[in-house]
Amino acid sequence: MKIRSALLAVLVIAGPRPQCPGQSSQQIASQTAETPEVTYHVTLMLPQYRFVDTRGYAGRVGEYDSLQQSLGGDFSFNLVNVPEHLALKSTINVISRDDYESKSRLTLGKWFDFTLDSRSFVRHLDNNYFFGAGAISSDIVRVDSIPPEALLGIRRRMNNVQARVKLPKVPVKLFVKGGWQARDGNGQSQYFDMGGNGTLTDTGCDNCHSSSQYRTYNYTTRNIAGGAEVTLGSAKLVYQHEFRSFNDRIQSPVGIYGTSESFDGAENIPINPAGFYVNNVLPRHQTQADSLQLTMAVAHHFTLNGDISYARTVSQAPTVFAVPATQVFQNNTQNALNADVTLTWNPVSRLHAIADYHQQNLLNDWVQTFALSDPTVLYPFGNPSLHRHWAGLKLAYRLSKQFDAEAYYKRMNITRSNTSLWPQVSSPNNIDPIFFVGSGFTNIVPATFSNIAGLALHYHSGELWDARTGYEWTGTHAPGYVTDPRTSHRIFGDVTLTPVSWLNLGDDASILLQQSFAGFLPAEGVPLQRSNHLYTNTTFLTVKPAPLWSIAAAYTYLQDNLRTSMQFDNDAAVGLYLQPLVPYKEVSQSYSLRTEYEMKKKLRLKADFARTLAHSGYRPDLNPADYPIFPGAVDVAGYASQADYANAFSQALGLSSILVSQVDVPQSVVGIIADYHTHSGFDGGLRFSYGSYADRIGRLSVNGFTRPDLSGQLRSYTVFFGRVW
Repeated sequence: MKIRSALLAVLVIAGPRPQCPGQSSQQIASQTAETPEVTYHVTLMLPQYRFVDTRGYAGRVGEYDSLQQSLGGDFSFNLVNVPEHLALKSTINVISRDDYESKSRLTLGKWFDFTLDSRSFVRHLDNNYFFGAGAISSDIVRVDSIPPEALLGIRRRMNNVQARVKLPKVPVKLFVKGGWQARDGNGQSQYFDMGGNGTLTDTGCDNCHSSSQYRTYNYTTRNIAGGAEVTLGSAKLVYQHEFRSFNDRIQSPVGIYGTSESFDGAENIPINPAGFYVNNVLPRHQTQADSLQLTMAVAHHFTLNGDISYARTVSQAPTVFAVPATQVFQNNTQNALNADVTLTWNPVSRLHAIADYHQQNLLNDWVQTFALSDPTVLYPFGNPSLHRHWAGLKLAYRLSKQFDAEAYYKRMNITRSNTSLWPQVSSPNNIDPIFFVGSGFTNIVPATFSNIAGLALHYHSGELWDARTGYEWTGTHAPGYVTDPRTSHRIFGDVTLTPVSWLNLGDDASILLQQSFAGFLPAEGVPLQRSNHLYTNTTFLTVKPAPLWSIAAAYTYLQDNLRTSMQFDNDAAVGLYLQPLVPYKEVSQSYSLRTEYEMKKKLRLKADFARTLAHSGYRPDLNPADYPIFPGAVDVAGYASQADYANAFSQALGLSSILVSQVDVPQSVVGIIADYHTHSGFDGGLRFSYGSYADRIGRLSVNGFTRPDLSGQLRSYTVFFGRVW
């Protein structure tokens, strides 16, 4: 409390002094000269030591934790010098050598402002080491070079600096800013090919090869920008020029590919000699960008905000795509043109209106050609240009002291130029659920537009009731992907009740009903369909039994019921099976409890608990009698009869509904803080955190295959002691 009171006093002392009407500059100077010199500073030194204990696989439960036992702490320094118009504030929080954050700011009056920020943290990625496809098909060969218990951590470091200078006697501010970001660490690279069994000696297409190996990350992103801010009356104009660069120092992983050197002409696959080929190419590039922003108050009830930017990106070093070398990323360009305009109109006190328009254009200049099994036929491919435009209008009207009405409308348009350049490189005529009927070899719809309209009613009665409910409708024409809905209906309601000052109760609920387009790829005369029902609800309670004691609890429920058509594709000579409206269900429940208590302004206790339970899975029809007759099943797949193939297909679907899709993910998080503060300025305490995570997929054993649990625990103890003065 002493620190808070002192800081408040500093804000009062250092705050601008209002100029009274009629005062001359000489009178103001005289008063300033009589003001006593005031210099104030606050220093905090709170070193800490952290103990870490992990059990099992800690990569998920410690997803954003460096998992290091380390020496760190909290340090800060605040200085205010009123006569010199100087203010300096610097803070740093260190958990480990890879997890820290620091912020510093220096101001000299109104003419100079300098900030410096730095942040570093580690994120651990999942190790998807289990590959269940071998249980479905014995000719899938899996090569795993990453141990199951391996931690895949990526360290990210970010540094930003900015300086602003106000020119004397002119309404102009100059600024310069820069940034540097780096990522380094190990991740996972997985790839799948149809070449062979993963050895150079195999030259047939008798096996499918899947591989998992380490991927080393090491790349940096730099940016530097400068510009000017001009203020003329009620208008402010900001111009900025920026240079950005992306530099990778990644040795891309390679894998065996191209072992299939013979073909019968039925499958349009690439012909490549057996060898090692590069996967996941990241090209270097540089960008020059210019932007202009305008803020203007046209009248006391009308304001305008707008900005426009244009960026030019060029690929730098050519990158080897495969062996033999094929240069596909050499000096290709990509430009971006974006614009935003927002108008705010408040003609009367009861009415508030906002109109906005946005535009995004991504222009690609990258076209290549390639050949598949027939070298005389060349296929062009590249990145299509993307153009997005959307505009909206929002109105809010005060009906009475307790009721507000809100209405909004948004129109979106997406145009994809040169969509014929995209299908994927390896399969221009593949069977893909993104395929749209009548679009030839194009997987992307050239144009899409949608409309969104909503209406809400808000009721508020002082400190007792606060409720908001409404309805939103979405209609889409020609979606670009399977997940785009044709129509969507959302009903929502939020209620908050405060019967007494120490009790607050609320509930947020939402129901979403979606129906997607039918007819993406007709198979056997049945079009693909998709419908989705999504239910969410959050209930929260806050109680204050005493002025310095608070208790908060919350419960969240999420249920996703999806019914969608699924297409199961085998070799074209064997058959294609479509099962309509396969049910999928996802249920997630979260419980949380938080309490905080302060005793005699010396001892502060804080505890948090959260428990999450998540389940999901789908269940296709497993009745072999419902499967169609595939004439090529016996000859191509080698089954003794059609009934044997149907039974095998049923077992494969059973594996996918249990081994692949069923997920059970429980998680628990506990955090406790005890902090004791003395009158002499010393502060000490203990922080404890605990996390438990389990990822259980396909717990039932099917044909001897069971995915083991991916679970882990993390405990950390932090002891801190220091002083504030």
